[in-house]
Amino acid sequence: MNGFHPSIRIVLAWTGWFLLSDATAQQKDIFFKVPISLRFSENAENPGSDSIYQDNAILKLPANYSKNGKPVRLVYMAHGAGGGVTDSTWFLNKFALKDSLLANGYAIFDVNGGPLVENMGGRWSVQSAFKAYRYIRKNFNVHEKIFVGGFSMGGCSSANFVYRHSNIVIAHGMYSPVLDLYGQAWQNPWLRTTRKAIAETHNFRNKTGTVWEPESVKGWNPLLVSTFDNGEESVKTYPVPVKIWHGTGDRVVTISATRNFKKYIENGGGECEVSEMDSDDHGLSCGSPEMNHELLLFFKRFGL
Repeated sequence: MNGFHPSIRIVLAWTGWFLLSDATAQQKDIFFKVPISLRFSENAENPGSDSIYQDNAILKLPANYSKNGKPVRLVYMAHGAGGGVTDSTWFLNKFALKDSLLANGYAIFDVNGGPLVENMGGRWSVQSAFKAYRYIRKNFNVHEKIFVGGFSMGGCSSANFVYRHSNIVIAHGMYSPVLDLYGQAWQNPWLRTTRKAIAETHNFRNKTGTVWEPESVKGWNPLLVSTFDNGEESVKTYPVPVKIWHGTGDRVVTISATRNFKKYIENGGGECEVSEMDSDDHGLSCGSPEMNHELLLFFKRFGL
């Protein structure tokens, strides 16, 4: 960056990658793009150019970040259906839930998860989050293993990310999460676009959002992934410790799937904590001072 003012960044527009001075990185949101395949093939590492989509991503670095100093911890914060990541804005910037993490030395990132804000935790969102993680690891001084958070619809995105990339995840926290695509989202859609978004992001044969196709979400509905009946009860294996905060009266994303998620994991001997709050406010999916502090303490519990 010699010869350039520290506030100037060089943007490589065709990839969305850029170079940024340490000083500027600490003061501004870092927006970048990652190329993802819109094909619904599991092997999408070398997609044809006709299917490549440049997805929006954001990285925020804590004040103690140093390019050559001690690596910082990274948190993937999966947004809800209320808003995602554009090339210059991030929905979760409106809320304080990120602040305590940044103040305590955690870097955070999110992705839009494809062309729809309602990414429904599908292949596009998981692919994008992992590619953003790899880009951040390559270009910034962060630890290999990360924490994951999911907020409302981001519960689905984050849980599916954890299942597919558990080797890099330390622990998982969620606020008012969507964990059952059918029971919470399809049967109780929060927007008129919700069912159609499920159909599009999970590659239903019928993309209109009028017909539920359970075979299309097989392996992508968090409540049912790695869940089986042992003849007496439903048992789920979950690869990392998880903690969930949820309002008992939430009518937008009902708490029933959270309770079952916890029960199934505990039936399998896993670790899942649920903090049930006497509230009907789905706005808790964007945090509260108490919840945000508890999320920080939950991550710090692992001594990292």
